[in-house]
Amino acid sequence: MHILAKSASLAAVSLLAITTLAQTDNHWDKTYTLYGQPTLTVATGDSSLTIKSCGNCQTVRITVDATNKKLSEYRLEEVQSGNTIQFSLKEKPHVGFHVTMNWHNNSSVSVQIETPANLTLHAETSDGDLNASGLNGAISLRSSDGHQNIADVSGTLNVQSSDGGADLRNVAGTLDAHTSDGNLNISGRLDSVNLRTSDGSLTLELTGGTTLKADSTLHSSDGSVTVRLPRDLSANLDVSSSDGKIDCNLPLTVEGFHSSGDSDHSIKGKLNGGGALLAIHTSDGSVHLSSL
Repeated sequence: MHILAKSASLAAVSLLAITTLAQTDNHWDKTYTLYGQPTLTVATGDSSLTIKSCGNCQTVRITVDATNKKLSEYRLEEVQSGNTIQFSLKEKPHVGFHVTMNWHNNSSVSVQIETPANLTLHAETSDGDLNASGLNGAISLRSSDGHQNIADVSGTLNVQSSDGGADLRNVAGTLDAHTSDGNLNISGRLDSVNLRTSDGSLTLELTGGTTLKADSTLHSSDGSVTVRLPRDLSANLDVSSSDGKIDCNLPLTVEGFHSSGDSDHSIKGKLNGGGALLAIHTSDGSVHLSSL
């Protein structure tokens, strides 16, 4: 079904398409023309998702490929309204008793998206890895069963993973990230962070030139925390571990220290005269602090 709404302004053109059968049963693709910065909403299930920059291009291209699977078993929906694009690919529900015989161990479905670098993005995967690179803007990435690989992304970043780890490399701006079952590894030049792991380790490396512009927190419920900071970073540190040790190799001016046997440790102090608060806590795990 295709519905085209005509308007005197090209930017106001709206296109609605609901596709139940791909161009072929193993490939689908479409290119969307833009007239400004895009807003992109993507939701995929039972497939991998990769979103990468095409630089200063004026289009968004979405490609879907299936290997040893049929795209006719998926429901594909896509909508464009001006510079706003919505895309969804989900496996169709099976009615009644269903048995799948798959003789191929390498069956897969992948979604590839090329977009201008500057955008507003909300992307979700329910069963598959999520990869993003070369993007800038308000970026929200969520996965419920799969690993996230994020590189060279900047702006206001929100990363959530409910079953799987996340690796973020060379990220910049502000970051709110949470994994509930998986490790969280981050490196970059960030203005502030709010990081949480419910079951997994947390590693943060703030690269040279970082200036914390707002209070930041790191919390691990069950896993160790490792933090590496530039030698010239100014911050107030508040570090605690309910069940684990604290190793600190930073030039810290200590203002408070507490230790109760093998557990319940805490330390407070200033780095380079102090600055924004960097609070670090583990409920069950050790904290390791060092300079780059």
